[in-house]
Amino acid sequence: MKPLLTRWALVPVLALSALGCQSRFEGGGDLRAQRVVLQREVDGMRSVVSRLERGEPMLPLDDVAIAIDDALVRDILGAQLPFEADVERFHLTLKEAEVHFKGSPVVRLRGSLVVRERPALEAAVTVIGALEDIHVDQETGTLRAKVAVDHLGIEKAAGIESVLSGATLDELARSVRLRIKEKLPPIQIPVKVQKSIDLPAVTRGPVRIDGARMPLAVAVSQVVAGQGRLWIAVHFQPGDVVKTNDAPEAGDTSAGDAGIAIGGDEGAAGRKAAAKGEGD
Repeated sequence: MKPLLTRWALVPVLALSALGCQSRFEGGGDLRAQRVVLQREVDGMRSVVSRLERGEPMLPLDDVAIAIDDALVRDILGAQLPFEADVERFHLTLKEAEVHFKGSPVVRLRGSLVVRERPALEAAVTVIGALEDIHVDQETGTLRAKVAVDHLGIEKAAGIESVLSGATLDELARSVRLRIKEKLPPIQIPVKVQKSIDLPAVTRGPVRIDGARMPLAVAVSQVVAGQGRLWIAVHFQPGDVVKTNDAPEAGDTSAGDAGIAIGGDEGAAGRKAAAKGEGD
C-alpha cells in the first residue's frame, strides 16, 4: 500500500508544476508540450485519487478489466504510419510513434513539415496527444480509440525558420494541429468483445430444448493508465433471452433408447443392452 500512496501523493506536486508552466511559459513550444503532458497525467491521477478517497475501487468490481500494454498500442499505431496531409503550402508527414501509459495514455508522433514548392525547407514536427473515446465498436465488437491532438510543435531547423518568423511558426503549428486532429486514423485494439451468448438447441434424447440467444449491452465504463498499461473496464448488461430456432419433437424416444438411465429405467436399459449384445 505504501508505494501506491507515495505515487498518488505526487499529484499535488505535478499539479503545481503544470500550473507553473502554464502561467510562466505560455508561449514556449517545448515547455508548452511538457505542460500538456503533465496536465493530462495530473487529471488522470486526480480522477483515480478521487475514487479511492470515496472508498471506491479504481475499476468497477462487477466489470471485466482488460489490460493493454503501451508497447502493443505503439506497434498498432506505428503500423498505420506514415500519416501525410497537406496544409496550405506545407506537407506534413508523421513517421514515428511513442506511447506511454502513466497517469494518461499519452501519444507522441514525430515527423517533418516541408514547403511543397521548396522541399529543401524542412522542419521537425512533434504531435502530442492521448488516446480518447475508447469504446466498443458496434459493428465489429472490437475496442477502438482515437488520438486526440493537444499540441503540435515545429522545431526551428533545416532552414524553414529562414522564411517564417517565430510568431508565424506558432500560428502555422496551430493551423496544422486544427486541420489534422480529426484526420488521424483510429486505433483498433485487438480485443473482441462478445455481444451475445448463443445457447444451442438440444435435438437428441428425450429432452429437447429450443435454441436461444441472450444479447449483451456492452460499454466501456472506466479507463485508467498506469505503469505502462492501459486498464479498460467493460460493463456487460444482459438482455432478454430470445428463441432462435425450434427443437424437433422428442416423439416416443425413451431414456433407454437414448442410453440414459433414469430411476427405475436402469434395469430396463441394462436388459435392453444385454439383449442387444446376445443378438449380436
